[in-house]
Amino acid sequence: MNKTNTEKLLHELLEEAQNLKTRAERIELFTKNDNFALRTILQLAHNPKIELDFPEGAPPYKKSETPKGLEYARLTNIIRPLGQCVKGNKVSAVKKEQILIRLLESVDAKDAEVIIAAKDKVLHKLYTKVTENLVEKTFPALLK
Repeated sequence: MNKTNTEKLLHELLEEAQNLKTRAERIELFTKNDNFALRTILQLAHNPKIELDFPEGAPPYKKSETPKGLEYARLTNIIRPLGQCVKGNKVSAVKKEQILIRLLESVDAKDAEVIIAAKDKVLHKLYTKVTENLVEKTFPALLK
């Protein structure tokens, strides 16, 4: 069974974008696969005004070993609570860490790595063609 665009995991979209030859093709890919999770991760990775209240690196969590496509949850369905982890809000550090760990343990292991890279503002090192300029051209409002 072929996956439709809405069924692609986040890391699959980013890998596909990395393999495309032109910026126009990457913009088209992201536009066709536009969803809250993609926008959230791109914004987190490239908007310097948005910082999560965590130290650099991965927290202690158990990577998902569930086969691809059978993971507990899709990132798109469970990413919203990550907004509670932004620096400066009144959620306790313990609660923030619980939110992040629950999120990382609930998604595909590669998507978890994407979340950590976005949190640490190093997503561009994993996907060199997913640049701030690309995000600005695709979703201008995300970086303002």
